[in-house]
Amino acid sequence: MNKVKFLYALVCSMFLAACSEEENLMPAGRTGIQVALTEKASVETRKTPEELTKPLAKEFHLKITNAAGKSVYDAGYTSELIPASAGTYTVEATYGDNSELAVDAPYYKGEAEVEVADGKTAKETIYCKVANALASVGFDNTGAYTFEDQFSSYGVKVEMGNLSTELKGDGESAYYRAGSRPTFTFVGTLKDGGEEVEVPLEDDKFSQAATFAAGAHCVITLKLGASTPGVRVEVSKVEVKNVTINETIPMEWLPKPKVEAEGFDVNNTLTFVETETKNAKLNLNLASALQEMKLKFNFEDPQFATLNGQEYLLSKDKATLESTLGITLPNIDDKEASIDLSALVDKLQTNAGTPTTNALTIDVQANNRWSSEDTEKKLTYTLNCNKPEFSIAVQEGNCWSKTFVIDEPTISSGNADILKSKLVYQYKEKGADDSSWQTCSNGLEQVFSDHPDKKEYQVRAFYREGIISNVVDVTLETTTQIPNSDMEEWWIETKKKESVTGWLTPKTYYTFHPYTEGAVNTSWWDTNNDKAQGGTYALGIWYEGCFASCVSYTEDASEGYKAALIYVSGCGDGYANTSGSYVGGAMVGSLFIGSYNSGIVQGHNFESRPTSMSFWYKYKPYNTDAFKVVVSLKNGDKDIATGTYEPMGYSAEDNVYQQATVNFNYVDDKAKATTICVQFLASNKTSLSEKDFAWGTTITYPVIGNWTVHMGSILKVDDISLVYDK
Repeated sequence: MNKVKFLYALVCSMFLAACSEEENLMPAGRTGIQVALTEKASVETRKTPEELTKPLAKEFHLKITNAAGKSVYDAGYTSELIPASAGTYTVEATYGDNSELAVDAPYYKGEAEVEVADGKTAKETIYCKVANALASVGFDNTGAYTFEDQFSSYGVKVEMGNLSTELKGDGESAYYRAGSRPTFTFVGTLKDGGEEVEVPLEDDKFSQAATFAAGAHCVITLKLGASTPGVRVEVSKVEVKNVTINETIPMEWLPKPKVEAEGFDVNNTLTFVETETKNAKLNLNLASALQEMKLKFNFEDPQFATLNGQEYLLSKDKATLESTLGITLPNIDDKEASIDLSALVDKLQTNAGTPTTNALTIDVQANNRWSSEDTEKKLTYTLNCNKPEFSIAVQEGNCWSKTFVIDEPTISSGNADILKSKLVYQYKEKGADDSSWQTCSNGLEQVFSDHPDKKEYQVRAFYREGIISNVVDVTLETTTQIPNSDMEEWWIETKKKESVTGWLTPKTYYTFHPYTEGAVNTSWWDTNNDKAQGGTYALGIWYEGCFASCVSYTEDASEGYKAALIYVSGCGDGYANTSGSYVGGAMVGSLFIGSYNSGIVQGHNFESRPTSMSFWYKYKPYNTDAFKVVVSLKNGDKDIATGTYEPMGYSAEDNVYQQATVNFNYVDDKAKATTICVQFLASNKTSLSEKDFAWGTTITYPVIGNWTVHMGSILKVDDISLVYDK
């Protein structure tokens, strides 16, 4: 039987004669009916605990009809005067639904005929009794064969028409309307083989009307008899008792309040991690209204330690406790009550990372009895708070020259959303003491205003005092500039070609190299001059290609004394350099990082990651043309950043130096750089014709003087600088 729902009904019908004491309060000379309720006397009435003598009759329904069948009152019970004119009335008091078949659903009823005289108050006591019938079952396990040994599950099915329910012998009763004839069937599942067993139960008393009369309690006891080859279900006995209202209340349902915990283990302990959301609830199982509650606390959490050492009463300290603990407590006179501790769990903390044990002891009073009367029941509930665990990492690729980025933290225990919203990320120079920790400038990211001299740091995540993550080492990249980026270092190499026949004057020509003499094996920069300086023999005479070819230096510099001069040249392997005929070979001058070995081989070892490259330039296009700059960073053979610069549209001649910027657009900003590539091209064209250069152009070279070449667009480059904004 549902303990709370039906206990009120049962209590309200027991010994209700006490309500009749109110009748003396009514004034005389008023016409009407005043009703008191009490239980129907029975010689089998079991002694009832004295605390049940106060009725809750208001749970009953009262209906009063006159001789013509018209209702004059049809509502909840009241002991007040119900106005009614002189006449004969039928008074009926009921509780429950009188279900056709239900579990633990008693139905109570009482009625009487009342004569009302004019100007008089008719005072009537209505005797209530159980008005439906019930059956319960028990299992005798004292024989050689027991139900527990033979069956994995078993019970008795009670059927009434299309309705059925099953009794397990655990104190429940099947209630049905008086006069009904239910059937009883044993049902079980054998442990050996899992066979389903159904045995209709028969007994002479099942055919007797008295077994199913109002207030009749049919108690069926079953046992197992020996049989071959198995066991036999037998009806050991059937007892029919007259049940009274208070007999429908099991002894374990007597109104001693109980505290039932949700979320706690069998030892009344709930262990959790700070910030973790947990269900923690104390449900008060009350037989009647809450009268009082005592609370004691023993908090290791400093936030609530001021509550320790004294006892609190709900009637006196409710507001203080609710404000301090942040929870809602029940009210005195509540019939259903619980204490949700989840909000308190959310607030509890460790003591600077050291776990805290926080205990509360509760004692509840209802029906003039305290829950502490049950000495075996532990009334102390413990909340163990542990610190959250989290860790961080910083990928090597997330460490730039003045910025590092911390990965999203890994939350091992605790509420991830709460922790992530409250974590503070800190850094300090490696080797500095713990007083040097500083907060990162932008959450997971630390951006220094300038490139710091110190490159090695340590990083951690901080929740609050005593609760920190692992410490991670971080090393920033060192900013690096390209050697000879000011284009001041050049070597003019002198070369000679002898005549094949030996009778012509040897030919002398020159090659410009963007490095100092002797630095060919350590140089970063190179040109495609070697290709341009090819030649051929004709009629025994050596005809060289472009003199000094496509790349040299000029003293027309942006800063300093020199700048690179790169141009489109009519020249190349196998072509004579004559002023009267078309030069079939042509090429775009190129200055690049790398080396020339029968072709351009780009790239040089490099470990930093710039965000852009700036340079100064002058450009003199031949006809319509535009120069081109291409940059890239690689990790092995994989591009991690690329960039291109070309003037918008076709270029006009620049008489003064202009500054330009090529951005490194990162396609993978987590990979480290191993190689840098930079190439300056005098033209962005991929194919050339004689219209792309002028024949017989005289140019004055440094040191060498005037020389005649076939020259197209001219690009001057100076003061190259890598920019590190990250």
